[in-house]
Parts: sequence; C-alpha cells; structure tokens
Amino acid sequence: MFPSCARRGRAVVPGLLLQLRHVASTSVPALEHASSCYLPTEWHPLKLVGRREVSHDSTVYDFGLPDGQSLELPVCACILMKAPGRGAEGADAVRPYTPISDNSMLGKFELLVKRYPNHPNPDQSVSQYLHELPVGSEVEFKHIAFNIKDQYPFEGKETITLVCAGTGITPMYQALWKLLDTPGDTRKVTLLYGSKAPEDILLKAELDAWAQAHPDRLKIVHVLGNGPDDPPPAGWADTATYTTETGWIDAAKIVKYAHPPSDDTLLMVCGLPAMYDVLCGPRTEKELADGTVLHKLGYTSGMVSKM
Repeated sequence: MFPSCARRGRAVVPGLLLQLRHVASTSVPALEHASSCYLPTEWHPLKLVGRREVSHDSTVYDFGLPDGQSLELPVCACILMKAPGRGAEGADAVRPYTPISDNSMLGKFELLVKRYPNHPNPDQSVSQYLHELPVGSEVEFKHIAFNIKDQYPFEGKETITLVCAGTGITPMYQALWKLLDTPGDTRKVTLLYGSKAPEDILLKAELDAWAQAHPDRLKIVHVLGNGPDDPPPAGWADTATYTTETGWIDAAKIVKYAHPPSDDTLLMVCGLPAMYDVLCGPRTEKELADGTVLHKLGYTSGMVSKM
C-alpha cells in the first residue's frame, strides 16, 4: 500500500502513516470455540442452501460452510439454532439440533427436523420457522460447552444401548457413524427407537443398511404406538434388519433388549421431555434421577448419557 503511494509521487502524512501501520498490525480478535466445531460460541450466520422432504412432516435442511470446510463437530455433540421472535412473548427461541451428516461432508452440513403441527403455538415453533424459510435465508447457529456430550470412543464402555423416539434418532445416528464406521471397533450396539407409525420412522433406509452390513454388531428394535397398549399396525412384523414391538419404550422393553446395568455399559437417551422424565430425569440435569425407570432397573449416572 505504501510503495504505491510513493510511485504516484504523493507524500504520506506522518500521522496517517502511523494510523495505517497500526491498522495493518492489529489482528481481528479470534472467535471463541468450545471444541473442534467450526461454529463459535457466539451466534454465527449460515445460509440455508438446500432442503428436501423425507416424510410427511420431516425435512432435511442443508446449511452452507466455506468451500472444503467440515463442521468438525465432536461425537457426540449438538449445535444451537436461533429462531428470532418465535419464543414466548416474542422472544427468540433457541433449540439444540444434531446434524445427520458426519464430518466427512465438506462445504455444508445437514439437519433433520420434524414439524409439530399440533404444537400449542405452532407459529412460535422453531421447526415451523425453518419450514417457512426460503432457500438462501440466513440462520444463526452457535456451539457451546454444554452441547458436548459423552465423547467417542466412550472409554471403558464395551456395550452400547441407544434409546430414542422421533427426531431423538439424530444423536444416535451420529454415534452410529463412529461406532460402526471406525476400523477396529467391534462393540455390540442395540437401538430401541420409538415412533408413532411406520411412516414416522426416520432414517429407516440408512438404519437398515447398517443392520445389513453389521448383523453381528447392531440390533435394531422399532417400537410403534401412540399409547402404551396400542395394538400392532397391519403387517407389522420382524424383518432381517429389525425386530418389531408396539406401545411405548418402557421398563419391560429395556430389560428385554438393552444391555444390562454394568460399569462397562453405556445407555444413551434422547427424545421429548416426557421421555426423559420417565426414563432418566430432565435432560438438563446430568445425574440419573431417583425413581426413574433406569434408576429402578439398576443403572447409575455413570452408565447413562442424556443426549
């Protein structure tokens, strides 16, 4: 910059020269990061670059990253998304989401989001906010320390049970990427996945493919029902890739399918607040709550991870 001024025969005012040197030597403050994740701990805008419907009420949204950039999200961890003005009394709403893409995806990442048409305030729901956005819109995200859950390779854990419902499948899907695709990892994994109906099972084809590729390691149990005593839907039967159950995920099904309580087992839980309340206690509290299903079955806080 300075030589070009000299070539044009223009004098540089000494005071201005000092200011220019100061600007050139002052670096922009580095953004704070809670982990290896590309997203900082402050809100950061990303562009919605694509979307595709995957069921009658669920959509995969693609959010852009710089060319060649991975999200680099630790496993297991989530990110936070802001929906301006969609919270109570017009406040911003913030919700955690776990991408379904793994860190090998470059230039973007994918979120699977389910809409809740019966939400008491549908115009305030984050999922509805996303559904209304046109491609090209900017959405704000961040990643904080609280978003970092138990980390792969889950040291000291020889058996893994994943218990989830609805879009609670997304952190389990993230864990399965690492558990099943890491060379040398031979641990056995059981997935208990609750849905209302067959058409509500998300990522079913992907789960089936994993079950086919790892029949000796991955056991999938699909539990269907709107109530604990619902009868099975027509044609609901076991297949080569999954076992079928009806009703809700309860103590009996956990005893039947989950790896039993042991210091070397890990049981992950993800679903709606009511599911946490019954099985393990609120998601915001790390400790396993007394009197919950998992507590009564003999699991301890060191064996249970609330995703």
